[in-house]
Amino acid sequence: MYEEHFHFDQTPFSIAPDPNFLYLSEGHSEALAHLMYGFSHGGFVMITGEVGTGKTTLLRNLVRQTPPDLDVAFILNPRLTVKELLETLCDELGIPYPSAQHPTIKQYIDVLNKYLVESYRRGRSTVLIIDEAQNLSPAVLEQIRLLTNLETDSHKLLRIILLGQPELGRLLERTELRQLAQRITARYHLGQLGRADCYAYVVHRLSQAGGDPQLFPRASLALLYRLSKGIPRVLNVIADRALLGAYVEGRHRIPRRIVRRAANEVLGKPTNYRLWATSAAASLGMAGIAWAYFALPGDQAAPAPSTQPAKGAEQIVQPYSRTQASPANIQPSAPTIARRERERPPPAAPSEAENQPAPPQKPRSAPSEPATKRPAPRTVAVQRPDMDRYVGQRKAYVAAFAAWGADYAPEVDTTIPCNFAPTAGLQCLNQQGGWRAIKRLNRPVVLELWGDGTGPFHGAVLRLKGNHVTLQVGDERIETTRAAIGRVWQGDYMLLWQTPPDYHGSLASGDVHATVGWLRSQLSGLVDQSIASSRPNFFDADLDAAVREFQDAHGLQVDGVVGPMTWIHLTRQLQLPGPVLDG
Repeated sequence: MYEEHFHFDQTPFSIAPDPNFLYLSEGHSEALAHLMYGFSHGGFVMITGEVGTGKTTLLRNLVRQTPPDLDVAFILNPRLTVKELLETLCDELGIPYPSAQHPTIKQYIDVLNKYLVESYRRGRSTVLIIDEAQNLSPAVLEQIRLLTNLETDSHKLLRIILLGQPELGRLLERTELRQLAQRITARYHLGQLGRADCYAYVVHRLSQAGGDPQLFPRASLALLYRLSKGIPRVLNVIADRALLGAYVEGRHRIPRRIVRRAANEVLGKPTNYRLWATSAAASLGMAGIAWAYFALPGDQAAPAPSTQPAKGAEQIVQPYSRTQASPANIQPSAPTIARRERERPPPAAPSEAENQPAPPQKPRSAPSEPATKRPAPRTVAVQRPDMDRYVGQRKAYVAAFAAWGADYAPEVDTTIPCNFAPTAGLQCLNQQGGWRAIKRLNRPVVLELWGDGTGPFHGAVLRLKGNHVTLQVGDERIETTRAAIGRVWQGDYMLLWQTPPDYHGSLASGDVHATVGWLRSQLSGLVDQSIASSRPNFFDADLDAAVREFQDAHGLQVDGVVGPMTWIHLTRQLQLPGPVLDG
């Protein structure tokens, strides 16, 4: 209805789980990495999250990227008996099952096992994904556990991913399901969006729909976050209704008043105004009448809507968009580790007085005598370089790689930066946070910055000492401050981190690899317990316990999975050579 008014190609805030609108917040990136871990490893993976946090959208995005050698059985309605579950699994995989009038469970298991063994011999893998798994009965969950007993001497024939609401975790705490709970090799709880991610989520969806990413001023974004509590589905519903309300009033920006009115309607809270009627908004020619009809009692008459904001109108938030990572850019073998740090919210919008230009200042005459004390160096404003966006991005990466002693030359090598990284023994890790997180990591990072243009530009942080920052932007290396960068930076950055010898991805219990041996030898001096083994390259229970001890001691997610953040903190503790920001 309002798409033409706002020049959208499609509706930006539909509640349908459209993978095209997937926004990878830090938490969603973690959850997606866990799902990909389930695609590539045996056993169980469990993802939980509150209603509306985006579990199904993640899943659909993952299924769309299914590798050609992987067969996926997708069960959306888990309210099934054991027999119905097995029949559904056979139907999803195209397996003929017994046609007898009363087939036994054993007959289903036999045909499944035969199919899985033959599939394995042909070099294929099979994954069972169950959505809304909190609705599974204990009997069906026990049967699912038994399905993992279908295996060869060295491989599980069926991988299983469970997605559900938090009740799923509580269900698995039951005594009779403890065997199933013990078989879960990776689990992750997807929470609500934080304030910064909520802002970025709105801007991302507006941009993805082809509209103006600045439709919601900062004050309106703050209210959206507070009213939705960071739950994407609730945010979508409120934002969609707010766009309808702005369309009815003929507005091209969405103020707080309309956001609050939309929330009152869709959340069922008491209101003292008439509901917005879709019929009244069906024609722009009726916009003036509709505005008068739907105004709050006591509202003063307003002038005809204008497409240009008036002087002193609400400050419009700068575009804020995370560079969206595709599943192909995430390590498929194991989940990354979530950070616990969250940064301060972005500053409030300036007041009208603050938006007024400062009066011109008369030039000062030169002092008659030299000053006795030299002033501090002037902070340099961070501005978009006068060059193509992608050229500027690669120059930032050239500086970051140079800090690691790596010669990245995009003018002769068209390899994108993060594909070049492994050739230098490095990896890229896309993060969202603030200066405290960067200071803790203490390694060069590439910031995604936003100025007055339509897209981002990039700068490499090469030194961070107190409030002073050395930043490479385009061809210039400038000395500036965290505050100056904060005016054009909303928290997105790419970290270059050093990989261990023979690195092939994240590690978890049961893995066998040369990197496990390196991990064991390096970790042995950092934990209290002995982790020596006659099979040093095997990730055994002792090493798993040591990894968890290390993660707990350094404020990381304690899951036993050695992902990027665990590798990074391990190399810091070992004081391995590498560039530091505070050196």
